[in-house]
Amino acid sequence: MAVILNEFSNTVPYLIGSRFDENLTVRYLKNGPVRHRTDELLDICRNKRVLHVGCCDHTRLIKQKIDNRDWLHGLITECSEYTVGVDIDVNAVSEAQRISGLHNIFAGDITSTDAVEAIRIRRFDIALFGEVVEHISNPVAFLQRFRENYGDIVEHIVITVPNAFRAGNVKGAFWNTETINSDHRFFFTPYTIAKVACDAGFFPEEILMATFAKAGWLKTTLLNRAPLLAEDIILVGSHKPGRISGSTEYIL
Repeated sequence: MAVILNEFSNTVPYLIGSRFDENLTVRYLKNGPVRHRTDELLDICRNKRVLHVGCCDHTRLIKQKIDNRDWLHGLITECSEYTVGVDIDVNAVSEAQRISGLHNIFAGDITSTDAVEAIRIRRFDIALFGEVVEHISNPVAFLQRFRENYGDIVEHIVITVPNAFRAGNVKGAFWNTETINSDHRFFFTPYTIAKVACDAGFFPEEILMATFAKAGWLKTTLLNRAPLLAEDIILVGSHKPGRISGSTEYIL
């Protein structure tokens, strides 16, 4: 489900910081159905050369997700031209390699000046950050450092993050409760994740709203009417200048 930002060129100055409005209102247009996050990502990555950053997931969940055919790295490996996965958690990398039998997973820190050799020897259509950025204390510096280290070999980035407007958050607010992954630092909105991307030197091309789990008929019907209530935001962007300008109606 693409959320289209109307008159995007008018919003660009705010995203890049050349204009300021303490009460900026961003209006979105609906464009197609809200789909499952995994389905959207597999379509984006299909037949592409993919760098999967933070590929392993939480160690205790890897086997369960592989058994349920819900482990994103394995699914992307199957549908892409090729995939290289990198994760900072050495134990998770070892466990993922052991359980999955895949040899395209490497331990490394993409913010380090010591480049991961398995990445540097290839070129990629997409660098995917799937549910990674919300775990990082300084997401702008994290993405900026990645661009400095690997921007020359990556065409596009795809970032998925939890949506601050998700229906569960709205419901919880009425009961004075918050449900959250205890390692998360942030929730995002479509505008704020676009702002983070711009600050890091990436220019938004498209934003999709998606469900984090398969949704039934009732939930799907609701989200198709009010897509900003979906759990997940998927941003597609590029570090190449110029992509962000020149449109009066642009997919954000």
